[in-house]
Amino acid sequence: VKGAIRDGDVFLVVTDVNSGSGFGDTDENEGEFGKSGNNALIEDEFLGIGEELVRKLQQSNKPIIVCVNKVDLVTNEDSDGVRNTPLKAVQTIQKWRKLLPNAFAIFPTCAANGSDDPGVEALRSLLLANDPSVDVGGAIRNLGRPVPGMFSASLASSSASGAPAMVTNDIAREVLPIGPPLYHPDFFTDRTDRFCTSELIRETLFTSLGKELPYCCEVRVESFDESKRYLDEAEGYAGKNGKSLIRIGATILVERDSQKGIVVGKGGKKIKEVGINARRKLEEFFGVKIFLDLNVKVDKDWRNNVEKLKKYGYM
Repeated sequence: VKGAIRDGDVFLVVTDVNSGSGFGDTDENEGEFGKSGNNALIEDEFLGIGEELVRKLQQSNKPIIVCVNKVDLVTNEDSDGVRNTPLKAVQTIQKWRKLLPNAFAIFPTCAANGSDDPGVEALRSLLLANDPSVDVGGAIRNLGRPVPGMFSASLASSSASGAPAMVTNDIAREVLPIGPPLYHPDFFTDRTDRFCTSELIRETLFTSLGKELPYCCEVRVESFDESKRYLDEAEGYAGKNGKSLIRIGATILVERDSQKGIVVGKGGKKIKEVGINARRKLEEFFGVKIFLDLNVKVDKDWRNNVEKLKKYGYM
């Protein structure tokens, strides 16, 4: 996160309609929530991303785009006259506008709809405005009637509705202008083989498990034995008859025992499926045979542990 704050050209904050709101245990004796007792509604003034990150974003002069996701999970009743945007989503957009007043745009999205979602398409067009085939204005219009706070004050027109001035490709290009290449065209990645391995396994978890569970999963590559990786080059083997091999041992960390059961599956069926599909991806990626040993362990509430987040490279 700190590296992204330092080096990023534009910041994309992905949140949801319930960001900053939730129910939690309270202590009646402290009186913070009056006499509401346990299970009271708690509002987080930093909308779930933490004070430190909010301060860094507020102090940055880089463009900020916020995606309020999961608008499909709230009812469209009492939509406040705003087409395609439920009232709860409108309220969340306004919360983010108050928190990040200089954000270039705050879009309601439903990522589950994929590229067909108007919010996803608006985001895509904004980031690809340099492509002549992209129509930013058309994508913005497909969002429906503008939501108050959706665009920064610098784009707001003087109309009573607060509708933004037309967001054109020229305006959007200022968000993410074309710059010089950071790497040589032949440079594939600046990350290690271990990192790429963990990401391919995580990708397989997403495609195999779906929904929310993969966000609770961390993949740690415990061993990466490439002592036989280049046998084919040395001995002249090739293709399916090659002897080149990489042995990989990885651990999938989850937060609770119930999650471990889902990842493993009945009789180990699910983890076997993940292993087979991940091995195929790894073999295609590395171009050699892969021996993959996967284990699943519980690391309780690791996402709420600052030390664990630092250890796993998230901070």
